Amino acid sequence: MTLYDVAIVGAGPAGSSLAIRLAEQGFNVLLLEKHSFPRDKTCGDLVSPKGLTILDALGCLEPINKRFYVPLTEARTVLDGKWLSRGRIPYRPGMLDHAHAVPRIVLDEIIFRRAQQVGASTAEAVEVKGLSFDKDRIRVSAEQANKSVTYETRLVVGADGPHSVVARQVGMGMTDQRYMEFAMRAYCHGLPIRESIMLFEEEFFPGFGWVFPVSNRLANVGVGVVAESSKKFGVDLRLFFDRLIKRLLCWAADEGWHIEVEKPTGWPIKTYGGTHRNFFERGLLIGEAGCFVDPINGEGIPLALESAALAAETISAAFKRGDFSHEMLSQYELHWRSAFEPNLGTSDLVVSMIRNRYLSKLWIELLELCCKTAEAESDYAWKMGGILAGTVPIREGLRPEVALRPLLHAMQDWTNPFSGPHLNLPNVISRAIKFGLWEVSLLSDIARDYQWFVNWCREVNEKQRLVIANRRAVNYELGM
Repeated sequence: MTLYDVAIVGAGPAGSSLAIRLAEQGFNVLLLEKHSFPRDKTCGDLVSPKGLTILDALGCLEPINKRFYVPLTEARTVLDGKWLSRGRIPYRPGMLDHAHAVPRIVLDEIIFRRAQQVGASTAEAVEVKGLSFDKDRIRVSAEQANKSVTYETRLVVGADGPHSVVARQVGMGMTDQRYMEFAMRAYCHGLPIRESIMLFEEEFFPGFGWVFPVSNRLANVGVGVVAESSKKFGVDLRLFFDRLIKRLLCWAADEGWHIEVEKPTGWPIKTYGGTHRNFFERGLLIGEAGCFVDPINGEGIPLALESAALAAETISAAFKRGDFSHEMLSQYELHWRSAFEPNLGTSDLVVSMIRNRYLSKLWIELLELCCKTAEAESDYAWKMGGILAGTVPIREGLRPEVALRPLLHAMQDWTNPFSGPHLNLPNVISRAIKFGLWEVSLLSDIARDYQWFVNWCREVNEKQRLVIANRRAVNYELGM
């Protein structure tokens, strides 16, 4: 029986890109995939400029470019059916100047075939069932064509997504619904647009919807919501999806387009807030198996590719030393926390705040103010657009000089009725009454669900402390 250097469970972007990096260094790599290619993966399909840049370095961009996907350079924001803002996706030095929505049935196979091309051994239609650890190797038990098969490896990597068998086998599964999202997507035919759209509805907040053009008259459309909000507050994902489609049908009718929407599919997403230790004796977790998904925009492909690159560095160092111990592989933990925590920790803080639906009216007001500020100030629009597109770290958007700009616009918005030659008294009274009624409702909600509010406040406070500590550490490293 062949003893592999590394067995990677899961051949999505994380697993296949790790196989590429290790095979190119001469490691004897085995890449195991539960299904057979081409196989689909339910996803929003968006690959940011950062993700495309990494794929280019891996030798995977050329086959993507040959398919003539729409280069996404602009984005719109919609709230309750109203267009709020529109702008270009910011360009960052060292990255491509556009994004693509690449169907996963195409993207995953491109990366997988590249892994084969550079020398990785692969096995498809293999369902991993368990792991057994010996002194110098791991036995991976699996089923293929209704037969039991076993593979032996020195080191194992879990890249098998939100239902990771590897993570469960080593006691590192994550089921905390505060850090899970439910999503639903479908492909829409006949939609001739060339800009991405982010869609919000107060009724379904903190959920968000999207429309990502793929190719000529084809788009990926979908919605996502935090799992806790779905179960605790009754945010219905299917109703949200139906609302999105209704908006699209009305828009298409106004424009004279004929669109058809395929049957939607749903899936869970494990986000960064649920990350914990992602290493163990003779093994690592990467990609969504390690909860490497941005909580703000649900984007996981760039993080899958980046976590694979960090894992490759640790694995290479481990083989040079002949040391696959818990202590040696902990270097991976240090690397990914240093790379991801300053930005994704901030994303997690923001999502932890807005998943409190009792304050949804406040969050919607802030969202609208942010969009108005983006329309008025190009620099602010650049930062906010870059955060949603994954090209600007969210911590840049939360710097005091940036975060206070919407508040200045809020003050102006509230004082507008008092300015000018005529006082708009009815408007002032109406807004004051609505605000007062909301305060009364909020106090009632707090009294009814007091313990949940207390726990939420403690969680937000603790995460705020961590974000501040991480920001200070980053500023220290940059000499600021």
